[in-house]
Amino acid sequence: MNQTNLPAVVQTAITEQKIDLSQVNLMLPTQTFGEVLGQYDRVTIEVVTVDPDPKAGEVAEIGGKKALGRVPLEKIGAAVGIIWDPANTTILESTSKKSRAKATGALRKPNGEWIVLSEEKSVDLEALEEEQRLSLEKKAEKGNPDGKVLEWGEAKGSSKKYPKRFEPWKNEEQKKTWLERALRESLLQYRKFKDERAMTGAKERCIRALLAIKHAYTDEELKKPFAFPRVLPDVNKMLANPEVRQAAIDRMTGAASSIFGPGNGGRRERNITPQHQAIEEDAGLEIPASEVHEVPEEPLPTFDAPEEPPQEESKEQAIRRRLQEYVDDSTYDILGKATSPAGKSARDLVKELLARTDATLDDLAVMDARVQDYLAKVGGGVS
Repeated sequence: MNQTNLPAVVQTAITEQKIDLSQVNLMLPTQTFGEVLGQYDRVTIEVVTVDPDPKAGEVAEIGGKKALGRVPLEKIGAAVGIIWDPANTTILESTSKKSRAKATGALRKPNGEWIVLSEEKSVDLEALEEEQRLSLEKKAEKGNPDGKVLEWGEAKGSSKKYPKRFEPWKNEEQKKTWLERALRESLLQYRKFKDERAMTGAKERCIRALLAIKHAYTDEELKKPFAFPRVLPDVNKMLANPEVRQAAIDRMTGAASSIFGPGNGGRRERNITPQHQAIEEDAGLEIPASEVHEVPEEPLPTFDAPEEPPQEESKEQAIRRRLQEYVDDSTYDILGKATSPAGKSARDLVKELLARTDATLDDLAVMDARVQDYLAKVGGGVS
């Protein structure tokens, strides 16, 4: 991208941070982003890297290209300061066959205008079952996948080989039994985490739409980190002016409570402390680490309040309950076989965390997210 075609405030931020545009994918949410900047605002460039190796879990291969997964999209959303409307980011429908979620996010432009967008995502288990059945039937036509490989094929334009023909089935009954079992196994994780998949999908769609992120990128594009301009209050300039000093203090401390109620404190970026990092390394699962810092509050967009706010368990209670299920429920026995580089099983790590008296909500959330990612991966699907 030619720097001379960029708004002046974005050019200034790039120059100050010494960012080489030829080495990044610069993303502008709108063509007018940064043309007008408030007197007490500044623009900074947030840089997010993405691991292009599908084995790292940050991208999924689609038609020769790679789509960004949940982890890099969450990093991007946090980097640019997307906020989520708690009243309109929720599960709209949850039945035994379907889950539908809605996410409403907002992104502030330099001129003070908020871009607000809602997206929905559905997980239809009946459609997924039919899709999985067709895929497994096609696989079964090659023979018994649990048997010996009789012939290997080679993908076009690649040296990677794949099983082309297996040893034949003993009879139709053996084939039918394998198909039904394989189908049940492939759908298990979808059934258990359909609401989570729907919500994740809704948020991912919202982040992509707000920031003009393409559905898929080439390896060459993913070699470069993504750079996003973000608007922040110039607190030093505000505090230096006696006439607006108190307004600056109110702006930093009062906005969160006015939206989410008293006692919430300032809005935070995702908090990954050294303690959390230790959990991550022990579990052998990668989590994006970011600096812990308070984000000065912006004037936030007004969202319609729900007519009947649901009375639900606290976030910490919900996460503790789910982690305890991973320990107690035999359905999750696979966690006892997943061994981390430290020699401990995933189930043991969960037990240790639950037993700690100093475990914070962030500790619990990090572990819960990693376990869910692992279970979803084992289930053979990407949300």
